Amino acid sequence: MLRHINSFALIILLAAVGCKKNDGFTHNPSQPITIASFSPATGPIGTEILIKGGNFASDTSQVKVSINGVPLHVVGVSGNELMVAITAKTNSGPLVVEIDKGNATSTDPFNYVYSYSVTTLAGSGNAGYNDGNGTAASFNFNGVRGQLSVDNNLNLYVADGGNQRIRKITPDGTVTTIAGSGINGYQDGGSSEAQFNNPCGTAVDKDGNVYVSERNGHNIRKITPNGVVSTYARKDNGSGGNELTSVIVHPITGDIIWSDFYGDALYHLVGGNVTELIHHSLPCTATIDAQGNIYATFYDDEQIWKYTYDASGNTYDGGVAIVGNHGVSGMDDGVGTAATLARPWGIAVDVKGNLYTSGQGGGDKSNAVRLITPPDWKVTTIAGVGDNTGYIDAVGGDARFNQPTGIAVDKNNDIYVLDMANNRIRKISVL
Repeated sequence: MLRHINSFALIILLAAVGCKKNDGFTHNPSQPITIASFSPATGPIGTEILIKGGNFASDTSQVKVSINGVPLHVVGVSGNELMVAITAKTNSGPLVVEIDKGNATSTDPFNYVYSYSVTTLAGSGNAGYNDGNGTAASFNFNGVRGQLSVDNNLNLYVADGGNQRIRKITPDGTVTTIAGSGINGYQDGGSSEAQFNNPCGTAVDKDGNVYVSERNGHNIRKITPNGVVSTYARKDNGSGGNELTSVIVHPITGDIIWSDFYGDALYHLVGGNVTELIHHSLPCTATIDAQGNIYATFYDDEQIWKYTYDASGNTYDGGVAIVGNHGVSGMDDGVGTAATLARPWGIAVDVKGNLYTSGQGGGDKSNAVRLITPPDWKVTTIAGVGDNTGYIDAVGGDARFNQPTGIAVDKNNDIYVLDMANNRIRKISVL
């Protein structure tokens, strides 16, 4: 029996049955506890599991059941059957039943299925400019497909393209402006006097400096922790200075790398000169893992490519397509190039090497967030529905986005999405 119940309903259920006793049989401490079977064998948080076995106690308060040391709630016991409920993320593993000093472990594991709960971290939904907490704050993305970044303190950095400002969101959802006067232009200086031209991507280094790519300004800007803005790389036009859509920091060398959409490549500085690093047509955004490998989304290819880093030579290979059927637009889950993408835009990587990508919505059926797991690069849609737009906070496929573009993942594996047409920042918690 498998039930998907919301947290409120689960609390009521547990309160109602938490003290339930069933008389008519007793636990014999001199005899072993047994687990003959359990059902279902897989499920998410909220799943009720029926365990069949022997020598259970009649008092639920005497029974402890866990998976990987995470306690389950004992809903009820009747004869040689136990009903338990998963109330927290357990990961996959065998069931362990403990009564008095005895215990039993199931032969087969329970396979935990992760759920992805979408909430609104910040943004009123109305295009505007206002600092504040949560939905009291306002953004104006104005069609600028921004890319997000997050630091080790779980602060999020957002390029607010329509407002020509860089915003910071603390873990509790408090939005502040760290740089930008609101004027579309080009000027370095203090945080309130600096000017940006459609800032698009952000990246933060180990010292707290924030780097910004400007879609129309052709610049990579640097913001120090005290808010001073300077120009890290400038090229008014030409290769490496066209439409700068994302920026990343190399975790080993500290090198600043950016994608130039119409420059058909990823670039960096070499001896003060803007230099091509990876060549490929129409790169949308890029991310980089702890080993220095780069993953990038490509617009016309409808694919994600991986470029493997060679630390000995500080170079990259020619890359390989790991996800997406070349030139085929779709939202089919699957493995590797058998899966389809629809104008993939945002991309992020977590500490385990899992990738997350978001589309750009609009005329493309990509209003969803996809999970891509190595080593076979299996693609799974975890939140939203590709061809459905809207604004709904919910779990998994019940949630709705409207042109999700930028995406980031923090050290706790929580995911953040720049929901462009909704002018909101959404958070996806893994349950």
